[in-house]
Amino acid sequence: MLITKQGLSEQELAAIAELADICNKADGILLKLNWETLKSRPTDVTNDFLFYDGDKLVGFAALYVFRSTEAELSGMVHPDYRRQGIFTQLTRAAQDECRRRNIPKLIYIVYHLSESGKAFATATGAAYGFSEYWMARTKDLLPPVNPDTAKTVTLRLVEERDLEDIIALNISGFSMSEEDSREYVSQSQASERDKTYISHLGETPVGKIGVMEETDKAFIFGFCVASDMQRKGLGRQILSKTIQLLKEKGFQQIELEVAVENLQALGLYESCGFVTTGANDYFELALS
Repeated sequence: MLITKQGLSEQELAAIAELADICNKADGILLKLNWETLKSRPTDVTNDFLFYDGDKLVGFAALYVFRSTEAELSGMVHPDYRRQGIFTQLTRAAQDECRRRNIPKLIYIVYHLSESGKAFATATGAAYGFSEYWMARTKDLLPPVNPDTAKTVTLRLVEERDLEDIIALNISGFSMSEEDSREYVSQSQASERDKTYISHLGETPVGKIGVMEETDKAFIFGFCVASDMQRKGLGRQILSKTIQLLKEKGFQQIELEVAVENLQALGLYESCGFVTTGANDYFELALS
């Protein structure tokens, strides 16, 4: 039986965690489920789809909508219940929800080593889009920074007066449209778990970085430097200051994702002690 949910109970979260553990061990993978997001779902929007055999949760799919133009989908089915069309039902329900919300594109998150996941995504008509490395900081490295700018590069929490600068940095650093940037900033500011920091060189805003603080670890996201300020060592200084800040707050475990093709960013993270622990492939499906 398929059930759609607006918000997840503690019992449902526990059942999802148990199912994820079974699937990860059986397949030798690590599913990306964004646990902090699952724990703080809005109760007026359908984002989660659960499939039960009696009282037993045997299938789960989750939508993650960070902008109105696309939604990401991650999910799983218990090994003993596969090849019964369960994940097809879950994804169809998720697609219907996207269409209802006028979201034009669905992106399947597939663990890089999951051949069955890739086969399913392509069978639905999705095409490979891009890949990201999952990285964790396992080495206590902080490379030297440019002494000419180190003292003048600042990092602080974003305030209301910074929002237009953050929007502009997203447009410049990520090549976002203004509409997408404004929506992204609005969602980030509304989140209780996400913190955004802005960096200045003197009086000039040069970069921004986001941090999701979980119970036992911190996750870095949305890190960019203005396009005209790149290749000056500013990214390394911003990242170093962020790591130092997180260490002062007691976080020993720091993780992030980076596009496989972004060799400059990959090198930067490696120089700050991050190592690749896994990878996800993203398959994009246009919804009509």
